[in-house]
Amino acid sequence: MWQAAPLRLVRTPGWLALMLVAVTLLVASFVAPPLFAATARSTALAEGLEDAAGVPYGADSGDLRVTWDAVVPTQGEALLVGRMDALTGYRPPSIGASSVGQNRTRKAVVTAGKGAEASTVEPSTVEPSTVEPSTVETSALWYHAGAIAALGGDEDAPGVWLTSDVAQRLGLEVGDQLRIGLQQTFLTEGGRLARTVLAGTYDPAPDSTLPVQLRDQPDAERWYLPTDPDNPSEGTPLAIASRPVFDRLVLASGDTPLYFADLALDTEITPDQATTTVQQVQRLADDAYDQSQLLARYLLDAEPMGAELQVASGLPDIVSDADHTATSARDQVRPYAVAGQVLAAALLVAGWVLLGRSRRREQLLASGLGLRPDEVAGLAALEMLLVCLLAVPAGLGLACLGVLVAGPPTDSGLTVGRSDLVTGVLAAGGALLLITATAGLAAAGTDRVDRLSRLGRGRRGLPWTAALLAATAVVAAAVFTVDVVDRSATVLTMAFPVLTAASVAVLVARGLAWLRARRPGGARPGSARWLATRRSGPIMREVTALTAVVAIALGLFAYALTVQRGIDEGVADKTASLAGAATSIEVADDFRGQRMRGVLTPPADDTTIVWRRTVTLPPDFGDQPLLAIEPESFDGVADWGASGELDAGRELLKKLDRKGHGLQVILAGRTHFEAGDQGTLDFNGEFQIPFEVVGVVAAFPGSESETGDVTVIAASRRLFRLVLPTVDPRKPGATSDTAGVFTSWVWSSDSPAQLRASLTGADVSTDGDVVSATDEAITNGLVASTWAAGYVLVLGAVMLVLALAGALVLALRLADRDTVSDVLLARMGWSSRELARARAWEVAYAVATAVLAAVIAGAVLVLAPTIIDAVATIPPLTRPRPAVADVVALLVVLAVTVLLAWLLGARRARRRIPAEVLRAGG
Repeated sequence: MWQAAPLRLVRTPGWLALMLVAVTLLVASFVAPPLFAATARSTALAEGLEDAAGVPYGADSGDLRVTWDAVVPTQGEALLVGRMDALTGYRPPSIGASSVGQNRTRKAVVTAGKGAEASTVEPSTVEPSTVEPSTVETSALWYHAGAIAALGGDEDAPGVWLTSDVAQRLGLEVGDQLRIGLQQTFLTEGGRLARTVLAGTYDPAPDSTLPVQLRDQPDAERWYLPTDPDNPSEGTPLAIASRPVFDRLVLASGDTPLYFADLALDTEITPDQATTTVQQVQRLADDAYDQSQLLARYLLDAEPMGAELQVASGLPDIVSDADHTATSARDQVRPYAVAGQVLAAALLVAGWVLLGRSRRREQLLASGLGLRPDEVAGLAALEMLLVCLLAVPAGLGLACLGVLVAGPPTDSGLTVGRSDLVTGVLAAGGALLLITATAGLAAAGTDRVDRLSRLGRGRRGLPWTAALLAATAVVAAAVFTVDVVDRSATVLTMAFPVLTAASVAVLVARGLAWLRARRPGGARPGSARWLATRRSGPIMREVTALTAVVAIALGLFAYALTVQRGIDEGVADKTASLAGAATSIEVADDFRGQRMRGVLTPPADDTTIVWRRTVTLPPDFGDQPLLAIEPESFDGVADWGASGELDAGRELLKKLDRKGHGLQVILAGRTHFEAGDQGTLDFNGEFQIPFEVVGVVAAFPGSESETGDVTVIAASRRLFRLVLPTVDPRKPGATSDTAGVFTSWVWSSDSPAQLRASLTGADVSTDGDVVSATDEAITNGLVASTWAAGYVLVLGAVMLVLALAGALVLALRLADRDTVSDVLLARMGWSSRELARARAWEVAYAVATAVLAAVIAGAVLVLAPTIIDAVATIPPLTRPRPAVADVVALLVVLAVTVLLAWLLGARRARRRIPAEVLRAGG
C-alpha cells in the first residue's frame, strides 16, 4: 500500500480530476487576492497617468517641472541637472527659461532708436507727441534648449531673435543694436534696458507665439510661454536668446528670470518605481532648502539673489490614489476571497470524504488487519503529494487567468513574483495537511462507528436542516441590522448569501424528494426514465446532500452574475452623480457679459455650460449646491449612468422650462419636498426666488460633486431672469471674482485633452480646475468596486466549477452505488446505452432540482436589502441586477451536466467486467 499510494489516484481519473480541481482552486484562491491588488494598483496608476497625459505641467500632470528664479552658478546647475537625470522613470530634462518680471505696472519691451529710453509707457496711454511708436515693441526674453539651432542660428553668437513684425516695426536688420528689458507703464521714468544686437528674425506659428520651426516640437504645447498681464489669454511676443545671452541680459536688465526643467514621465513606469520617484523628487525638494547640502549652497549663491527651487508634479497624488485604490480593492474583495478559500477547502474535504466512502470496505479491511488512523493519514498524504505539486503551477496559472479575464483591465500584463510563488506553495502545503487531517479523522471515525455497530448501539444524527435554518436567520438579522453604509465591510457579508443558498437548496431538495417518493412519475415501464425513477425514488441522504451542494454552487454562481452586473452599473451611476460628465473644466470670465445667448451657447461640440453656486431651502439650514443648466445641450453631454436609475431626472428636463409658479426645479438627494411642492430659494440672505418642484430623484448627473443633502437643478434661462443684477452673469462687466457670483463650468463628453483642444480652438481659457470621471472614480474608490465586481465574477466561475464537480461526484457515486444492479440489468437485456440514459435521467433530476433551488435562492437574494454596495455614501444604492441571461446560463449548465453524466455512465457501463464486479461484491 505504501508503494502504490503515490500513483493510486492515477488509476481513478475521475477522482484524480476532482482532487486536482479542488487543490488548484484552493491555491488560486490564495494567490489571486494579492495578485489582484497589485494589478489594481498598477492599473490605477496607468489610468491616472493616462488621464493626466497632455495636461500642462503642474498638480494635474504626472510629469515634473522643476523651476528656479535666479542665475545659478554653472557647477550648481550641473549638480541640479545631474540630480534630475538620476530620477527614476523620468526622461532627461528639457531646460528652458523666460523673463517673468512684467506685470500691470511694468512691461517687457524691446526698443530701437534715440527715443527708446524715453518710451516708458504704452503709446495708447499718452499723447501721440510724447512717444515715437516705432521705437518700442513688447517682447519678453525667452530661452529653450535647441531653439536657436532649430531657427538656424548659432548658440555661441550674441544677440536675440525677434519676430519679423517686431523687427520690421522697429526698423531693425540682423546685426543692428537694440535694447531689451522692463519699462514702467505709468511713470515717465525709464526702465533698465540691456544692450544687445538682433541675431535673426522668425515668423510665429498661427495662434501661438512660438516660431513655426518650434511649434511641432515634442511637448511644445506645454512649454512655458510668458503672457500679457493685461490679458492672460494672450501671449507676449518672444525675444529668443541662447542660454549665455539670456543669463547676461536678464541680469543686466533687472528682469526676473524663471528657469524651468521639464521632465516627461515614462508611461511604462511600475507602481514601485513611481513610489521611488516620488520619494526622490521629495528628497530633491528637501535638499534645496537644507543648507548642509551642496545643492542648497549653490542655490544660495545664485544671482542676483539666492534662487528658490520649486517642484511641480501631480505624480504624488496619482501614486497615492493608486495605492488607495489597491487598498480599497483589497478590502472590497476580502469577503469574496475568504468565501472562495472556504468553498475551495470545503470542496477538497468533501471530495476526499466521498472518495473515502467509496473505499469504505477497503478501509474496514485495512483497519481489521491493523492499519492505524495515523498510517491512513500518511497514505493519504502520499496519495495527494503529486496532486498538490501539480496544483501549484495550475493554481498560479488559474489565478493569473482570472485576474486577466475579470480583474483590472491592465495592458502591462501580470508579474508573478516570488511572494506569489511562496503563497501558492504554502496553499498547496495547507491542502496536503488538510487532506492528511481529514483522512486521519475519517479513519478514526470509521473505526469508532464500526465498533459501535458491533456492540449493537445505535447512532444519533444531528438536526442539520434546523441548525442551517437557524444560522441563516441569525446571520440575516445580524447583516440587515447594520447600517447600509457598513454592510459590505462586515465579516458576514458573504456568509449570508452562502447560508441563504444552502437553506433554500436543502428545503427544495428535501421537498422534491419527499414529493417524488409519494407521487411516482408516469414513465413507461421498462424505459430508461422509468428505471431512473425507480432507483431515485427512495432517495439516499448522500444523493440529497450532493444535490444540495450543486444547488448551493449554482445559486451562488447565478448570484455572482447579478452582483457583477449590479456593481458595474452601480459604479457607472455613482460616477455620473459625482462627475456629471466625462470631463468638466472651470472657466472664469469667458461667458460673462454676453447676454442670455452667451451664457447658454456651448463653446464647442459635445459640450454644455453649467453654472454653480449654493442656496438654502428654508426652513432647512445649510448651503445646498445649485446647478443651472441648459436642458437641451445638457441632455446630450451629461453622463446618465448605466442602470437607468438616473433616467428619471432625464425625463424631468423638459419640465424645467415650462411656465409655472416661480422657478421650476428638480431636487436630487434627501429632502422632505415632493413633486408639486412650492418653496423659496434663499441666496445667502441677499435675495429669494420662489420655486416649484417638478420632481425629486435620488441622484442626478453632478448632484454629488459638492457637499450637501440635496442638489437643486434649474434651467439657466429662467434662473438668470430672476437673480439680482449684481450676480447675473449676463450683465456687462460681470466677473468671476465678485462675491456670490455663479461659477461657470464647461461639461464635455470628451477626454480632458480633447476638451482642452476644443476650448483652445474656441478661444476659451483652459486654466481652470479640471474634473474627469476617471479621476473621480479612482479617488472615491469606485474603480476598486468595479474591479471587485470582476473578482466576484471569478468567484462565480469557481462556484460553477464547484457545481460541475459536484455533479461529477454525483454521477460517480450513483455509478458506484449501482454497479451490481447494472451487471444484473445487463444480463436481463439492458444495453449500456440504456443504462447510461438512466444514469443521465437520475443526474438530470438532481441537477434540475439544483437549478430550481438556485433560481429561488437568487430571487431571494436579489429581493433582499442590498449588501453589495461598497460605497453606499454615494447614491444611488447598488443592487444585484438579474437578467434573462442568468437563467439561460443555468439551463446551459443543466444541459452540459446531463450530457457529461450520460457520457460518463456509458463509458463506465462498457468498461465493467461482470465477473469482477460480482466477485468483489460490487
